[in-house]
Amino acid sequence: MLKLEKPVRLFVADIDGCLSGGSTTQYSVEMIEKLQHANRASRTDPAVPAVTFCTGRPQPYVECLIQATHGYKSALCEGGALFFDPVNHLVHTHPSFGPREQKLLSELRAMVARELVNDQVMFEPGKVTHITLILAPPLRPPDLIGKAEEIAGRFGETFMVEQTRVCVHILFRHLHKGTGIEWLSEHTGIGPSEMAGIGDAGPDIPFLKMMGVACAPANAHADVKAVADFVSERPDAQAAAEFLDHIIAANRALGVSAAR
Repeated sequence: MLKLEKPVRLFVADIDGCLSGGSTTQYSVEMIEKLQHANRASRTDPAVPAVTFCTGRPQPYVECLIQATHGYKSALCEGGALFFDPVNHLVHTHPSFGPREQKLLSELRAMVARELVNDQVMFEPGKVTHITLILAPPLRPPDLIGKAEEIAGRFGETFMVEQTRVCVHILFRHLHKGTGIEWLSEHTGIGPSEMAGIGDAGPDIPFLKMMGVACAPANAHADVKAVADFVSERPDAQAAAEFLDHIIAANRALGVSAAR
């Protein structure tokens, strides 16, 4: 059984690879219902943490998922650089994303538009703080990564390039999910040590290292599993459901109950 040093108040989940298999796959009804139940129960039972997200997805996508899961805690979008408050319906960019970053991103976007974008390579709509390129088959991310890195390199160490199985991201090096979690903690009053996180890929490592307890699903990259406190034998959504159950049980083992 999972053991905690202090109760977990907030369950922070990456989305693709953790709550679903990612783009081109579907969410399970069981997962959506489980997150709905957790969010409802968390309002009256302190042993059940509320659920929120820390994802590279844009804000409209995250807002939809929060609504579907009855969420009420603020979430991190665009790799921690964008903050969405579902209660007050407010969207904020990270304090470290200022006029300088806007100017640099605009210059980068213009270069990418001239040198990479075509009928098979397009910008993902809705991204505010970084660039995501979507590729049409037969192109794959490795086909673009070299040129994307060359363009990003014109800005020195300002940007970094990452690839998934379906897209390429160009992001500010100083803005990541770890800085996002610090920001989320300031807004919610919940310390990272009172959070539990699940992630599957390299961009999740900075935030997983900050969690009170961290999980990696079976499909996670090896470097993610290396920093996780709990590595599930189950994939994506099944691992998230298992981890959430373990957290609730561990909270109760600490004496946390619905009694107030």
